[in-house]
Amino acid sequence: MQRLRIWDGARAFFGGIGFVVSRPRVWPYAAVPVFVLLMLVSGLGFLGIWGSSHLVSALVSGASAWAEAGRWVLEILIGAVVLMTAVLTGFAFTQPLSGFALESIAERQGLALGRGPHPKPAFFDNMKRSIAVNLLGLAVGVPLFVLLTVIEFAAPPAAVVTWPLKFILSALLLAWDLLDYPLGLRGVSVRARLSFFGRNFWALLLFGCFGAIILLVPGFGLLLLPFGVAGATRLVAWTETEPA
Repeated sequence: MQRLRIWDGARAFFGGIGFVVSRPRVWPYAAVPVFVLLMLVSGLGFLGIWGSSHLVSALVSGASAWAEAGRWVLEILIGAVVLMTAVLTGFAFTQPLSGFALESIAERQGLALGRGPHPKPAFFDNMKRSIAVNLLGLAVGVPLFVLLTVIEFAAPPAAVVTWPLKFILSALLLAWDLLDYPLGLRGVSVRARLSFFGRNFWALLLFGCFGAIILLVPGFGLLLLPFGVAGATRLVAWTETEPA
């Protein structure tokens, strides 16, 4: 199995976008995760912000200007954590919920690269593996995001360090999530995925960074899953054969 070069992360990301955009037959599959992700993120984000607003109001009381300023700062910080958690949770559960569509995108991209077709993994086995993979990402990512946010709240100048760390963490978690379907089609275990991630860390980090940048552009984040799955499939295929 070949090791990816760092610039393969950029090649795969933009190649995945080109694959989806240039093939109208893939568009219906690409629309499924977009719809599911939109519903999950908007629903979880609304409920989280509504709940955190009530929690902050209960914790911070008083009519003074300092109390009001503290309440707004706390709401903004907690809101940022809530929204990031909603996005990460949305991505984690959009994948198993949109499994058939993302699997089709990954399979078609693999065929276009001369890899496959792969035997279909058992539905429930694949779903359990997908949920386990994404829950692992959440179990690592959410506490770290909360920790970095607490550090920012306790020492605001630390944001110079914590914000870049949050971006890098987001990039790594996105790469981990997007690899789920090409590796799932191959029946790769969680342990083997961790090994794959370690061997190709820098390429996957660059790949995830482009995904994290897309998330910062309003509206474009909804297209990240179909584009990203196609790009991740290219990365996996390139470890199996020489990049074309």
